[in-house]
Amino acid sequence: LLKSQHSTGDKRSYDINSNNTTKEIIQDNQVYDDGNRNGTIKKRKSENLLNKEPEEPIIRRIIRLIMNITDQNQLFFNDLIEISLQRRSKSILSDIFLRCLTSAQSDLIKSLIRNDSNYSDQYDIYLWYFLNVYTRCDYKSSLQEERDLTEHCRLLSVRYTLIYITNNGIFLDSWNKTLKLLDILLIDTCPESLRTSFLHDIVKISYNQEPKMKVCEILVRTILYRLRQTCSQANIYINLLSLLLNLCECRNGNDRPVCTYLVTLNDWLPQVALHDGKSLQRMTLLSPIFYISCFAEDDIDLLVSQLEKINEQEQDDDDNSQDFSEYKEKQIRSTIQSQLYTARKLMHKIVLAFFSNISSRNAMLDYLQKFIQLNIKRTHLTVDESQVTGDGFMLNLTFVLQQLALPIDVERVDLYYPYYADDRLSIPKDQSRLYSTQDEFKTYQENIQKPHEIRFPTECVYLTLHISHLGLVSTAKKPQRRNNIIRELNSAIKNLEQTQGTWRQTPMASRHEAQLERLKAELKVRK
Repeated sequence: LLKSQHSTGDKRSYDINSNNTTKEIIQDNQVYDDGNRNGTIKKRKSENLLNKEPEEPIIRRIIRLIMNITDQNQLFFNDLIEISLQRRSKSILSDIFLRCLTSAQSDLIKSLIRNDSNYSDQYDIYLWYFLNVYTRCDYKSSLQEERDLTEHCRLLSVRYTLIYITNNGIFLDSWNKTLKLLDILLIDTCPESLRTSFLHDIVKISYNQEPKMKVCEILVRTILYRLRQTCSQANIYINLLSLLLNLCECRNGNDRPVCTYLVTLNDWLPQVALHDGKSLQRMTLLSPIFYISCFAEDDIDLLVSQLEKINEQEQDDDDNSQDFSEYKEKQIRSTIQSQLYTARKLMHKIVLAFFSNISSRNAMLDYLQKFIQLNIKRTHLTVDESQVTGDGFMLNLTFVLQQLALPIDVERVDLYYPYYADDRLSIPKDQSRLYSTQDEFKTYQENIQKPHEIRFPTECVYLTLHISHLGLVSTAKKPQRRNNIIRELNSAIKNLEQTQGTWRQTPMASRHEAQLERLKAELKVRK
């Protein structure tokens, strides 16, 4: 019995000891595994640190991403980089831009834009590269130093663009280079940042350098020059108006430098243009923004271009029925209307920029007053078209002023404004505006209490009413007068043709035949 108990106890004690030993072994193994795991992690980290490539310097990354200088064209700047290793990063970027500008070999610059599919030989290669650098400066970084260098690179691209345009000081070269800059900005794939922030940077830099605003003046004049050329190409015309609007809306505090500068130029309202409305339309600085017109008397090319597009479509289509022709006519009408509306909205914003700027508000009011003053003859029964402004031009001005007067509260308008002696309505002073004699009107005018300052809403509303009478009403009457003339010409031609048998054998036959040909030619022109 004792032997069996002993054996049982030994067995029990063995079981207990064996269990304890197992737990201890498991714990020891876990500790050993944890130690191995931590050691493995540390070993992997150390291996990664050893295998990891050194981080690229910020200046190298900017040169590669923004300046587009890679291993394939690194030879172009190797000597420059080696010399500039001990210099600041901003100085290195300036040296690179200077090297690009002074490089006589265009192949070296072409190597920097070799992968750009939008580039072609018709564009200036230096301007293309500088503008591309400006576009690539839009990428964001978490490092303050990299952001500062990116912003510095952006300003350098604008400055060296201006240096390239005005390098030798010759006006013709600057003009041609600015036209090439405009060609790049008018590309359909041109980034929006070049049409907005890039132009704003040009205005800010031109405002702070001597001669002041000279580069901006050349840019504005090239835009106005292209507006005169492309008034029959609506899409290009609208893009040019957008560029001019971006320049006019650029601010420097409360001032708009472009608007302030343009009204000080000699051709804003030249004395030679103040003879009649047609001269004012042709010679004033800002007149090209109102040139687009759907009237054949002003510019028939806009209608011709739309008709050519429709004819090309009709050649591809077999259906030439009357319903199809009416559909095409409606299509032409809707297309031209939408293009004119878009262009006129941009005109309104440009004029509003001049009115929003205190320094140019009175000059713009004088500009509109002259168009009203020199086009009074448009309301006459017989009008000499060579002495007055065209219908399309006047309709554009009417739309702009109506949009300006639309948000004005009528209660803020001074109802006695037409009776003031210094009003802008250009009504002759020797005519009574009331049912009274001249002496009675003069007495009434002297007794009116004139305010210390005439407010802009009052002048804007009355100018709108007057120009609507000169532009819209007279233009609406013109088709009626033309139809009457056509009807009279048809009647005269029909009368001569019906009586042809009576005068053919008379001595007056040659005279009647010449008159018949003249009437037919005039009818063709009128139609």
